[in-house]
Amino acid sequence: MPSGGGNHSVLRRRVLTALVGIPVVLAAIWFGAPWLTILAAAAAVIGVREAYRLYPPAGLTGDDSPTTALPVLLGGTWAVALVLAGELAVHPRDFGLAAAGICAAGGITGGLWLVAAWHGRRPGLAAAWLLAPPVYIGGALAGATALRGLVGAAGSSEGVWLLPDIAGSGFAQSAAGSTDYGAWWLLLGILTVYAADSGAFFVGRRIGRHPMSPGVSPGKTWEGTAGGLVGAVIAAVALGVLFPMRLDVWQLAVIGVILGVVSPAGDLLESKIKRMADVKDSGSLLPGHGGMLDRLDSLLPALIFVYILAVLAAAAD
Repeated sequence: MPSGGGNHSVLRRRVLTALVGIPVVLAAIWFGAPWLTILAAAAAVIGVREAYRLYPPAGLTGDDSPTTALPVLLGGTWAVALVLAGELAVHPRDFGLAAAGICAAGGITGGLWLVAAWHGRRPGLAAAWLLAPPVYIGGALAGATALRGLVGAAGSSEGVWLLPDIAGSGFAQSAAGSTDYGAWWLLLGILTVYAADSGAFFVGRRIGRHPMSPGVSPGKTWEGTAGGLVGAVIAAVALGVLFPMRLDVWQLAVIGVILGVVSPAGDLLESKIKRMADVKDSGSLLPGHGGMLDRLDSLLPALIFVYILAVLAAAAD
């Protein structure tokens, strides 16, 4: 069990990394292309590389015998292509068609690579490990770039928007027009997931007693998960009534519940993969957090759901 000093050291590194990383992410979202695209593409490549380095999982193969290394160049290129498709697509339908074409091309290329270069055991497992990370990681981050450019009638529908009452109508209208409709959704999604992660972390450390999935993630408790869910709902409602989205409070609460559920699910998925690979962290890139996948685990599924919700809301307007 780590000492109290060790726990404080980890917490300090987590906070310092967040103080640097969160402003970078928020600035990239605010300014849009090319900064958000570059950030998403870099995260996609690093995430795919970390996922490929976790193969072979001894928990599934039954041994750790040497195998052919999975091609990071192929997986990284595939993921970046999806991110660029999200950036360049004008309409959600265009994004869907482009993503389907990229995945078909990546799948064919990956199959050819397996036939020509794979020399390890369990080729079916290798194929799944080769194909899944670019689709999941690249697709989710592509949702972020596609969402940033999503055009909708922000503020046209009825709903709650308190910023004009707080800061004045002129300032509120200037803020509403300073960035695109999709950017507000992206900010809402990412900040809500951060709130869920923080709520789960602090509540779990303070009062967590009942393990949620001890065989997968021993540190995750039901109390912490409940704290994360409450934090997500509070954050979604608070941010939603300040942002020019004009959604009803119940709609914002539903968004908070959805993100409060899918974000720990993403965390558990990555924990299961690391457990199979018998590693604690996916990497050591981010002090206090581990690797890129350790930071993105709860965010990736949330980005997918936020994009879908935003598209539906834009269509409803």
